[in-house]
Amino acid sequence: MAKELTVREMASMGGRARAKARTKAEIRAWGKQGGRPVVLFGKALRQLEALLRRGKSQAECAKVFRVSVRTIGRAVDQMKRGENEL
Repeated sequence: MAKELTVREMASMGGRARAKARTKAEIRAWGKQGGRPVVLFGKALRQLEALLRRGKSQAECAKVFRVSVRTIGRAVDQMKRGENEL
Protein backbone atom coordinates (compact mmCIF):
# COMPACT_ATOMS: atom_id res chain seq x y z
CA MET A 1 0.00 0.00 0.00
CA ALA A 2 1.32 3.43 -0.92
CA LYS A 3 2.04 5.99 1.79
CA GLU A 4 -0.25 8.99 2.19
CA LEU A 5 0.92 12.04 0.31
CA THR A 6 0.88 15.47 1.84
CA VAL A 7 -0.51 18.43 -0.05
CA ARG A 8 3.02 19.72 -0.59
CA GLU A 9 4.22 16.38 -2.00
CA MET A 10 1.21 16.04 -4.30
CA ALA A 11 1.59 19.63 -5.51
CA SER A 12 5.30 19.21 -6.18
CA MET A 13 4.68 16.23 -8.44
CA GLY A 14 3.72 17.15 -11.97
CA GLY A 15 0.53 15.73 -13.47
CA ARG A 16 2.38 13.03 -15.41
CA ALA A 17 4.52 12.10 -12.43
CA ARG A 18 1.38 11.76 -10.29
CA ALA A 19 -0.27 9.62 -12.94
CA LYS A 20 2.75 7.31 -13.09
CA ALA A 21 3.17 7.07 -9.32
CA ARG A 22 -0.50 6.68 -8.32
CA THR A 23 -3.65 5.06 -9.64
CA LYS A 24 -6.64 7.20 -10.57
CA ALA A 25 -8.50 5.85 -7.54
CA GLU A 26 -5.65 6.91 -5.20
CA ILE A 27 -5.50 10.40 -6.70
CA ARG A 28 -9.30 10.75 -6.53
CA ALA A 29 -9.36 9.63 -2.89
CA TRP A 30 -6.58 12.09 -2.03
CA GLY A 31 -8.46 14.91 -3.77
CA LYS A 32 -11.65 14.23 -1.81
CA GLN A 33 -9.81 14.85 1.44
CA GLY A 34 -9.43 18.51 0.53
CA GLY A 35 -11.96 21.28 0.63
CA ARG A 36 -12.88 23.90 3.15
CA PRO A 37 -13.49 22.89 6.75
CA VAL A 38 -17.09 22.76 7.86
CA VAL A 39 -18.16 25.86 9.78
CA LEU A 40 -21.35 24.52 11.34
CA PHE A 41 -21.39 21.02 12.78
CA GLY A 42 -22.54 19.07 15.82
CA LYS A 43 -23.96 21.29 18.53
CA ALA A 44 -24.14 24.32 16.23
CA LEU A 45 -26.31 22.43 13.74
CA ARG A 46 -28.66 21.33 16.51
CA GLN A 47 -28.90 24.95 17.67
CA LEU A 48 -29.52 26.11 14.10
CA GLU A 49 -32.30 23.58 13.69
CA ALA A 50 -33.89 24.72 16.97
CA LEU A 51 -33.72 28.40 15.95
CA LEU A 52 -35.32 27.66 12.60
CA ARG A 53 -38.11 25.66 14.27
CA ARG A 54 -38.79 28.68 16.51
CA GLY A 55 -39.37 30.76 13.40
CA LYS A 56 -36.08 32.60 13.12
CA SER A 57 -35.09 33.58 9.60
CA GLN A 58 -31.90 32.38 7.98
CA ALA A 59 -30.57 35.95 8.14
CA GLU A 60 -31.20 36.09 11.89
CA CYS A 61 -29.50 32.73 12.35
CA ALA A 62 -26.51 33.95 10.34
CA LYS A 63 -26.10 36.86 12.77
CA VAL A 64 -26.30 34.52 15.77
CA PHE A 65 -23.58 32.21 14.38
CA ARG A 66 -21.57 35.07 12.81
CA VAL A 67 -21.56 33.43 9.39
CA SER A 68 -23.03 34.41 6.03
CA VAL A 69 -26.64 33.78 5.05
CA ARG A 70 -25.26 31.59 2.28
CA THR A 71 -23.52 29.35 4.85
CA ILE A 72 -26.81 28.97 6.73
CA GLY A 73 -28.58 28.19 3.46
CA ARG A 74 -26.07 25.44 2.64
CA ALA A 75 -26.50 23.94 6.12
CA VAL A 76 -30.29 24.01 5.73
CA ASP A 77 -30.06 22.30 2.33
CA GLN A 78 -27.82 19.61 3.80
CA MET A 79 -30.24 19.09 6.68
CA LYS A 80 -33.14 18.73 4.23
CA ARG A 81 -31.16 16.12 2.29
CA GLY A 82 -30.23 14.34 5.52
CA GLU A 83 -26.48 14.79 4.99
CA ASN A 84 -25.75 16.35 8.38
CA GLU A 85 -25.62 14.12 11.39
CA LEU A 86 -27.47 15.89 14.16
